[in-house]
Amino acid sequence: MSCNKKIALLFLTFAVAWISCQNKRLDDIPLTDLTRTNVNVRINWQQDQLIPTTEGMRINLFALDGTPHYGKADVNWDGGTVKLTKGTTCRTYAYSYIGNNVQFRNESDPDLIEATSAPLVRATYSRAYPEEPTISGIIGSMYAGENQSYTVLNTPNPQYIEIYPEDVVKTYTFEVRGVKGAQFISAVRGGISGMSASRFLATGQLSATPSTLLFDAAAHVAQGTVTGSFRTFGRLDDENTFVLEILYPSNTSGIMQKTWNVTGQISGVNSDNYHIVIDPAEIEVPDEGGGNASAWQVDLNSWNDVTVPLN
Repeated sequence: MSCNKKIALLFLTFAVAWISCQNKRLDDIPLTDLTRTNVNVRINWQQDQLIPTTEGMRINLFALDGTPHYGKADVNWDGGTVKLTKGTTCRTYAYSYIGNNVQFRNESDPDLIEATSAPLVRATYSRAYPEEPTISGIIGSMYAGENQSYTVLNTPNPQYIEIYPEDVVKTYTFEVRGVKGAQFISAVRGGISGMSASRFLATGQLSATPSTLLFDAAAHVAQGTVTGSFRTFGRLDDENTFVLEILYPSNTSGIMQKTWNVTGQISGVNSDNYHIVIDPAEIEVPDEGGGNASAWQVDLNSWNDVTVPLN
C-alpha cells in the first residue's frame, strides 16, 4: 500500500472515531439542555410603589403556540431566571401572593387566572343582613403585571421578559361624625355591601357577584367620631349599604347596628372618590354602665369572626 493510501486510511479512521465520539457525547446530553435557554423575568417597580421585598413574587408563564404551559415559580421581588424552550412564545404574569389575605384560582389558565378575597363569617352581621356572602379586606397591597407575548430566541445573549406591576387593590376610608356617647363604646366595626370578591388578572375585570366586605373601626371620644378603612378589589355597579356595629357595656351585652346608603358617594361621577363621610350619624350610645364602661364585663362571644382558611 502506498504511503498516500496509508495516510488517507489513517485519516478516515480518525474521522470516523471522532464522529462516533461526538455522537456519543451528544446522546449523553439531555434533550432539554439543547432546546431550552435561560430567560430573565425582570420586574420593574415605580418610585411610588411599596415593593414587597420580603414576600417576593410569583410568576406564571403560558406557552401560546400549543405546547404545554410552563407553570409557576416563586422569585424575588425584582424577578428571577427561568429555563424556557427556544422558539416558544409565552404569556407571563407576575403577582404578589403572600400575606395579603388573597388566594388564587385557575392558575393554569391564562384567561381565567383570578385573585380572590378570603371569606369571612360574622354572626351578628349575617343574621341581620343575610343577602350577600361576606369577605375580609385585603391586607396591604397586591401587585400584578403582565407581559402579553414574548418569543424565546435561539441566542447566547441575555433575554428579558419585562413586567411592570401595578397595585390592583383600592383603599377606602370612612368617617362617621356626630356620635354621641362615644365614651361608652367598647368596640366598633361594620360592613359594606356591593363589593367585588375577586379580580381576573388577564382582563382586570371584577367578579360580577356582589359581596359584603367586613371591616374593623375605631371610636374617637374627643371628636365624637368613628373612623376606619378597608381594602378591596373594587365596587360593583350596585347599591352600597354601609352598616356600623357598636358594642357597648350592658347587662345584655348591647350591640347597636345602624345602616346608611353610601352609593352616591362612591359611584357615578364620584367613582374616583374612596372616602365615605356620614354626617351627622345621629348615633347615641346609651350609658348603661353608670358612666363607667370599664367596670362592666362584656360578653364578646357573639362578636367572634370565623375566617375561612386559604388553601
